[in-house]
Amino acid sequence: FKSEKMILAVGANQKNSMALIFDDTLILSPYIGELNSLEAFEYFERTLQSFKRFYDFEPDVIVYDKHPEYMTTKWAKQLQKDHPKLQAMDVQHHYAHLLATMAEHQIDGKVLGFAFDGTGYGDDGTIWGGEVMIADHKEYERIVTLAPFRLLGGEKAIKEPRRSALSLLFEAYTLDEIYALKLPLLQEFSKEEVMMLYRAWEKGMNAPLCSSMGRLFDAVASFADILHVSSFEGESGLLMEQYVNESINDIFHFEIESGIINLQPMVKTMVKIKDKQLMVSTFFNTVTEIIFQIAQKYPALPLVFSGGVFQNKVLMEKIIKRSKKEDRLCYFQNETAINDGGIALGQAWYALHDLSMQKSINKE
Repeated sequence: FKSEKMILAVGANQKNSMALIFDDTLILSPYIGELNSLEAFEYFERTLQSFKRFYDFEPDVIVYDKHPEYMTTKWAKQLQKDHPKLQAMDVQHHYAHLLATMAEHQIDGKVLGFAFDGTGYGDDGTIWGGEVMIADHKEYERIVTLAPFRLLGGEKAIKEPRRSALSLLFEAYTLDEIYALKLPLLQEFSKEEVMMLYRAWEKGMNAPLCSSMGRLFDAVASFADILHVSSFEGESGLLMEQYVNESINDIFHFEIESGIINLQPMVKTMVKIKDKQLMVSTFFNTVTEIIFQIAQKYPALPLVFSGGVFQNKVLMEKIIKRSKKEDRLCYFQNETAINDGGIALGQAWYALHDLSMQKSINKE
């Protein structure tokens, strides 16, 4: 490719990196990290200044995430206000994930993309994270998603898998039925806390909806009594890997109707299992089965995987094995970050193709 314009993609808020395109060059910055503090954002700005000086780079186009509260998004919008000639565009988070894989492998046509992560801002204003899309360089269509469930306590739920688990129990059972299950995760809360969280769940108070595969992994880790409060992101998936028994081939019952993966049948079976290996192994088998059941409906499309959930070694091995068995082309990132560190790459790739499309339209 050759770009006539200089493109700056500012990436996500977590695991931030930025991407620059000029002439026939695409550069990904080193890992910058979480941008939740003033100090971290100053480091982001210093990194950008270094790149500007080193490459004599001044952006004509700036690309950012749709999340209105991301520091990068606010900064990009302010920059565009200060420089009205600067062209600005936003790219949906999970679409950017898929575009990053397409960029690394130089995929041109349509793909069936699986974007599974912790959280990302959805087009409907809710938190997405278990998304299946048909996508190409120009556009995407979200065709399947996890049934939304509530994040009890908002951001607190990200650090406490027990909250995602409790939320899924509230979806499937009454309070009396939940206590009758005698699950270990209930020992993690006082009765008062459960009542308070139940009321918050009922009213949707500080309990936003999410369709996140990352949070579902958290919930399973809590159901299995493996992890209730995490000390780092992705800990639940990492710990669950140790309980996988490859000789277990069971699958939980699940339903996909009108593009929604209903989790309740799976939850109701899962909570009755006492054996950690059986629960975790069956869960991994089920996620793989969900992916390939959807894939069977689109036999002509290559499969693309991106998002932090696919950092999970066990899940990726199962997907690769199944892809070979079913003779399906599958792509995931090897050279670039498959988590939010790759968002800037996807954003930049979108802008590059959007600009070249605009140019060809103008020529016509």
